Amino acid sequence: MTKSLIAKYAAIKLLGTGISVLAFFTINKTYEDRNKATIDNTVAKAELKLAEELNKINLVIESMAFFYENTSEVSQQLFDRFTNPFIKELNGIGALEWAPKVNDILEKDLERLTIITKTNAADSLIVSNAKGLHYPIQALNPIASLQKAIGYDLYSDEIRRTAIDKTIQTQQVALTAPMSLVLNNNGVPGVMAVKSVSDTILNQTKGVVAAVYRMDALVGNTLATELNILDIYISDETSESELLYSSFKENEGNGILNNAITKRIKAVDRLWDIHFIPKPKYLSFPHAFESYLVLIFGLISTLLLTYTIKKRDGYNDRLEARVRLRTAELEASNEMKENLLREIHHRVKNNLQITSSLMNMQKRKLNSQEAVSALEDSQARILAIALTHQKIYQDKDSKAVNLPEYLNDLMEHTKKISSSFSYKIDCPNISIDLDNAVPLALIISELATNAVKHAYPDATRYNELLINVERSSKEEVSLTMLDNGQGLPDDFDIKNAEGIGFEIIRALCRQISAKLTYESNPKGTQFNLIFRNTVSNGMPQIGK
Repeated sequence: MTKSLIAKYAAIKLLGTGISVLAFFTINKTYEDRNKATIDNTVAKAELKLAEELNKINLVIESMAFFYENTSEVSQQLFDRFTNPFIKELNGIGALEWAPKVNDILEKDLERLTIITKTNAADSLIVSNAKGLHYPIQALNPIASLQKAIGYDLYSDEIRRTAIDKTIQTQQVALTAPMSLVLNNNGVPGVMAVKSVSDTILNQTKGVVAAVYRMDALVGNTLATELNILDIYISDETSESELLYSSFKENEGNGILNNAITKRIKAVDRLWDIHFIPKPKYLSFPHAFESYLVLIFGLISTLLLTYTIKKRDGYNDRLEARVRLRTAELEASNEMKENLLREIHHRVKNNLQITSSLMNMQKRKLNSQEAVSALEDSQARILAIALTHQKIYQDKDSKAVNLPEYLNDLMEHTKKISSSFSYKIDCPNISIDLDNAVPLALIISELATNAVKHAYPDATRYNELLINVERSSKEEVSLTMLDNGQGLPDDFDIKNAEGIGFEIIRALCRQISAKLTYESNPKGTQFNLIFRNTVSNGMPQIGK
């Protein structure tokens, strides 16, 4: 055992002794923190639930307004069918209402509507005889329990009238200040969300749709779970902190906001201050029973902890040793595989060179120039493949071919066959992936060999072959080969060319999904090859 481990275990024992003394307060502090976290989470959930419910109110009112704007006649039955899903979805909703705009109480209006009513000083419904503008409730859901509210003039109450005027002016949903409910009023304030409905043909207000809430129902249904942990006090900041809802009893009003967590939310077009006050049991000292037990058994726990850590350290040491050994084995195996792969490419290249040498021996015994030419073409193709394998095993990871180096080597070999031309290569440092390397090498070799053999009939003039390579996009490379020779015959068509060289080129272009185009005139021929390649490139390299 090392000195550092001995010191670590001694420190654990000393800390355990101190922790045993402080454990009583620590555990109770944990309970306090847990209670605080519970309070914070409950406040966050309550705030989110209220905001979501208010957003639903806004969406429902907008939907009702759209419905009335696009429907000419709406019966009570149709209104019930349209609003029943909203009644089920909205927590604590008191009623959904439609109130048309009525300018005066005329005989034709009385024939069409029920009697228009308002509330008196005792909050009882009475018949309204006033002339002027009215918004009497014509459709209501639920109708059964609120039948008496049919005909109530929303515009007769100042608070409701203010919200109606605002929604007509802004064409947005408006929310009232705290108000008294017409029916089922138990003294708890209510609110009404209202939206004007426009007659698009006459370009005037058609009426208003409204959603009425009693605040105790809204808060009680929306925050039923949270009210077990928190007391809630809601005031309307837009109306100078007027009370909207309080879960406290009347005799509990003094100092109720001393420990409050206050959040301000946007309620449609108004601002509400939500005061969350934790229940007393979440604020008092926990006096956890287990804190006393920990104080007694602290030393025993410290000894057990020391034993466990010692055992774990031993296991970790053994595991780390196994990981280091396995890592070394994998690195050695990977290196062996890479060396083996390079050796395979090297042997393939050597075998191809042997095959080329055998062809040289065979050429010397042939008298037919056509047969000799066919063997030379085959040698050029074998060399192109051999060069590819050479560049593969020369690559650090044996996973790609360096294109500029390959082009230089290929042109040098071609120049040995025919020295009647010079060449220039402009190619960035591009590496070709293995899937495309051999087919691309054969295509380039065929194009270069074809140019050297057929483009320069006059060896005394300056014959030049230019090769330019550039990336046309992130995943595409463009290779251009331009000679200054005599050009292709007028009737030449690369798609129908019968030479074996062009047959090979067409087949390999299909294999790697490359596109080959050409232009030719008496001053020379240009072939342009575009192929896909995802290996990154570096700075340009110039060959000559």
